[in-house]
Amino acid sequence: MINILLSVRQPFSRKILSGEKRWELRKNVPRLKKGDSVTLWLYESGKDGKRAIIGKCRMVSYVYMRHMPFGKALGLFIKDACVSKTRLRTYLPCYAWGVQDPVRLPAAVPLSVIGLTRPPQSWQYITDKQADILERRLA
Repeated sequence: MINILLSVRQPFSRKILSGEKRWELRKNVPRLKKGDSVTLWLYESGKDGKRAIIGKCRMVSYVYMRHMPFGKALGLFIKDACVSKTRLRTYLPCYAWGVQDPVRLPAAVPLSVIGLTRPPQSWQYITDKQADILERRLA
């Protein structure tokens, strides 16, 4: 099991946890082997965010995007990524991380609970021990 702490700004963090946002755009991806299971722990960042870990979801796939999709695929992707056509165009090339099965934590968890003092700029691996602490907060 691979656990990743992912910094996500509002309103995207809320949209991931509601299931509306199914693709998260990032400039790189974790090192994965075939069959790896990945849990993304969502750290809500930004001036309007809670600045804490608020939930989790699964990363089920990723796609390298060098060019804009076209036709119906473009419309579907923009809807599922909750981004504008202009935002997507300016962010390319990038990876689209497929996310599923969101779960909101009952209460936001400060980074200090898992021994961190700063959030990742984009994402970072966390240990099984850190993930276990967060899992216990779900119960």
